Amino acid sequence: MKHTYDVIVVGSGPAGTCAAWRLAQEGLEVAVLEKATLPRYKTCGGGIIGRGLRVLPVDVRHVIEQDCHTARLNVFPMGLSFTTSRPSPIVSMTMRDQFDYALLSVARAAGATLHQRCAVEAVSLQHDAVTVVTPMGDMRAKFVVAADGALSTVARKVGMADGRLLIPALEYEVRIPQERLDRFRGVARFDFGLLPHGYAWAFPKREHLSIGVLSMVPRERELKRAIGQYLDLLGYRDATQIQQHGFVIPIRPRKGPFIDKRVLLVGDAAGFADPVTGEGISFAIRSGLLAAQSLIDSHLEEAAVQQMYTRSLADSILPELRTGRWLAKLLYDFPRLRSWAFSHQGQRLCEAVTEVMVGTRTYRDLAFRPRNLFTMLTSQWVKKVGGRSMPSSNRQME
Repeated sequence: MKHTYDVIVVGSGPAGTCAAWRLAQEGLEVAVLEKATLPRYKTCGGGIIGRGLRVLPVDVRHVIEQDCHTARLNVFPMGLSFTTSRPSPIVSMTMRDQFDYALLSVARAAGATLHQRCAVEAVSLQHDAVTVVTPMGDMRAKFVVAADGALSTVARKVGMADGRLLIPALEYEVRIPQERLDRFRGVARFDFGLLPHGYAWAFPKREHLSIGVLSMVPRERELKRAIGQYLDLLGYRDATQIQQHGFVIPIRPRKGPFIDKRVLLVGDAAGFADPVTGEGISFAIRSGLLAAQSLIDSHLEEAAVQQMYTRSLADSILPELRTGRWLAKLLYDFPRLRSWAFSHQGQRLCEAVTEVMVGTRTYRDLAFRPRNLFTMLTSQWVKKVGGRSMPSSNRQME
């Protein structure tokens, strides 16, 4: 078995497989290390938003189980409901084992080598290479792309600074009769108000419903209570089969840098998840491709790779995440202001976020910055109170 490569990619999710595909496409010798046996189940809502499909460089339509051209957001207990629709899918539903394996198959077809059941045990940095210790023996490469998820072993082994905020999520795969499942067809559902600092979702798949809850604060008991209430709300407490899964989502990036000598962090390992929705697939794809392109354009020269990858993140992903965090603060940290915003600007806010989800605009395009965001949401409030000062939560945000 070959043990020397140009690049070793650790992890076979969207970030890792897209990086491996792009590198192999350019003729570099690439190995993908995966600790599981593939295809493997991946806990995830399985919703690929339009923004992700737009940047995906390969066709994976064959693993899409259902396209949702409509999104519905409900706010409890206020009884508010908002619906947005688009000609192109807002969310395309898939199962992650099939989606990830489809991307991996494309990377392998381009020339990438797969080593499955190959966990990383240690990582050591040398002057001109990286050695990865595995049960299959030591492997050596000029660079390592760490795409091994929120609990990244590679980042931990090389001592990269963290600073991410990992939030908990619960997901249930729910089997229900087909006639009841058909009621959800074509609609991605999001529900606020079941827990104070998060939301719930219901995604229709081909033969079952994926439902879940997440909280922007680490309270697991709150999640269990909320998902039980959600099952009651949907009327599926008596579902024929329920599979329960828990996971964590990094909604704040690492402190940085995202490259340490010859190790590049991508996807959840770097903390690149949308701070508003918790969605991470689209930023995983983008960061994997950015890492690969930095390696290609720099001809594997260490200083050039560091400069290119750092600059590419600073020009694209990081500003978007930074701007999105202001909207996340409104939705999750200020419940009274959130209630007012949905009461007075709910449809406008949902249309704006839908534009971001489908990839036609970004948070930065929508000017979701402190002052601009509150100008949009509080214009009617100002008129109502006759120009009096904003509530204390507004002043804290600014």
